[in-house]
Amino acid sequence: MIKFIIEKFRAAPGPLKQPRLILADLAEELLDTARQYMDNHPHGPFDDTARTGGDADGRAPSAGWSEPGATASGSGEVSADGAEKDGAAQMPPPRSLDVDPRLARAMADAGNARKQDFKVLAILWDAYGRGLVPLSAKAVSDHGVQIGLAIRHENVRKVIRMRLEKYVDYHNEGAGTATIYRYALNAAGRDYFDATYLRESER
Repeated sequence: MIKFIIEKFRAAPGPLKQPRLILADLAEELLDTARQYMDNHPHGPFDDTARTGGDADGRAPSAGWSEPGATASGSGEVSADGAEKDGAAQMPPPRSLDVDPRLARAMADAGNARKQDFKVLAILWDAYGRGLVPLSAKAVSDHGVQIGLAIRHENVRKVIRMRLEKYVDYHNEGAGTATIYRYALNAAGRDYFDATYLRESER
């Protein structure tokens, strides 16, 4: 129901479209965060895991990957140019798919690895080459893990709407009472990524 209201607010005609899109994205991100918290703490803050510091049977919590550049608090705050702020970059997730050598060189650049703009463009560029597009924000995040670039799906939506709209095409489809947006790198985006990151990595 809340997703439906957010989608109606996002799609409503009228002025101030960009601020409404940003507010809708923030509301969706808050909803995702709340849902994730509830999934991880189904019995509230005083469940067995909270008392033992691990699983209910006393095992230590398993370590998962975290997004490169994210701080210990997980804020992953981003500067105006799309670079992560605060905190040292952590190890990216292990790559399960081979990537184009040019993309591999660009991904090895520490400056690129801190930029969420680069990560979104790189993932969509790789997905385009594999014929996988268009992808939902969650699928973009999942494909990023497969090629060794970690970015949360809520950040995918935010980065595209705020800074990459001219490089990414939208495809939307209904899913019950909500709308799923799928993304694909357009010709301008592929040219920009090639000129900005791939050719640069060859020098």
